[in-house]
Amino acid sequence: MGKKAEKLSQIQNAFAPSPLISNEEQKEFYENTSLARTGDQYSNVVESLFLQLSDSTEVVQHKLFIGHPGCGKTTELYQLLQKVKENEFAAILGRCDLELDSADVEYTDVLFLILDLLVQLAKENKIELDDELVNSIYDYWRQDLEITESSCEHSEMAVVGDMQAKLGVAGLLKILSQIKGIIKNGSDSRMQIRQHIEPRSSELVNRIQQVIEQISKQCEEKQMKKTPLVILDGLDKIPLEQARKIFRENGSRFGVLNIHLIVTFPIALTYTPEYSDIQTWFPNPEKLPMIKLRKWENGGYVSDYQEGTKTMTQMVSKRADLNLFEEDVLQRLIKDTGGYIRDLFRCISRAAVRARSRKAETISMDDAEMALHNLESDINGRYSEDMIPIMKRIYDGEKYVSSSDGITKLLQVGAVLEYNGERWCDLHPLVEKWLKSHGKI
Repeated sequence: MGKKAEKLSQIQNAFAPSPLISNEEQKEFYENTSLARTGDQYSNVVESLFLQLSDSTEVVQHKLFIGHPGCGKTTELYQLLQKVKENEFAAILGRCDLELDSADVEYTDVLFLILDLLVQLAKENKIELDDELVNSIYDYWRQDLEITESSCEHSEMAVVGDMQAKLGVAGLLKILSQIKGIIKNGSDSRMQIRQHIEPRSSELVNRIQQVIEQISKQCEEKQMKKTPLVILDGLDKIPLEQARKIFRENGSRFGVLNIHLIVTFPIALTYTPEYSDIQTWFPNPEKLPMIKLRKWENGGYVSDYQEGTKTMTQMVSKRADLNLFEEDVLQRLIKDTGGYIRDLFRCISRAAVRARSRKAETISMDDAEMALHNLESDINGRYSEDMIPIMKRIYDGEKYVSSSDGITKLLQVGAVLEYNGERWCDLHPLVEKWLKSHGKI
């Protein structure tokens, strides 16, 4: 992430589509969006999660964290991570979208990643795992290492010898890193590993539990919170059928883990019958709604509602000098992207490139309109003609929609956006514009 943009050549760095990870980035660029998202200044998702974790001294919290991809969930989770670490939690965040193959994820992959993260957590907090446990984990993966040795051509995938297991946590992390690389990158080997793990998944859960027990005991000895926290980001991006298998069919595998566990979850699945079953293992989910630019009450939009636009403007002002936008340009970009942070940043970046191509020093309305047109074409190519009747009902005032395959698909592709976290949905402004211009609504 770059510094605040004072000229157009700095826009790409300042509006990169990446979360705010470091403390420095959080301090410089983070904007509290709670009021614009929920209508309640006290409904701050980070503070809510922190208080729940802090108060749960005798129970564990297993929670789904729900929101549209690109709405700011990862940034909020990194802020939570920073806050809990400052308050004596042993905590770690794993990016499933980076560590695993997002297009092909099974529950066994997720269990493995939790084990890997816990061992990393032990190393970060100078916690030792006893030799017996380290060797038992190595023995669990030994056959998988042998299976993959013959199918891997690259030298870095060569089997790690028995001596590696004698190196404690550091040696174990090297072994797990090897397995992780295979699970992410080697499709054939990945299938072999899964076939080997599946009948032994209970044993894997048992090994994870043993690691948790040793971490918890040493956390107490270090005057830290005894229950470690694992945050899994990126599972909201996986295909819905795989998410169903992980969270519904195999949710019990995670339910028995004696850790605080927060996982991102596809918002589209909250509009399916399976959602209530999933909450058996992940009760009391947290939502991060979109920043709403229009407020819907009593069957109509509230006039002169400005909180969302104000928040988005403030967010942009932390990343760029507002004089880089000609009059009304930023307001147009905000309005037409519907409170969707990712879409706004994408359009600002594209508009800045067009302005630079013109040798201009500011972004004009023409630059903005070209960027919005590009995004409009993209979004309106994501859904099929048979989805239009559902969108027409939403446009006509049926904002509080019920579960259906149609709304699930529209939420998944971002053509329909949920606001307030209470099933109030609206059309993405560029979808509404396209449907109107083509006489569909």
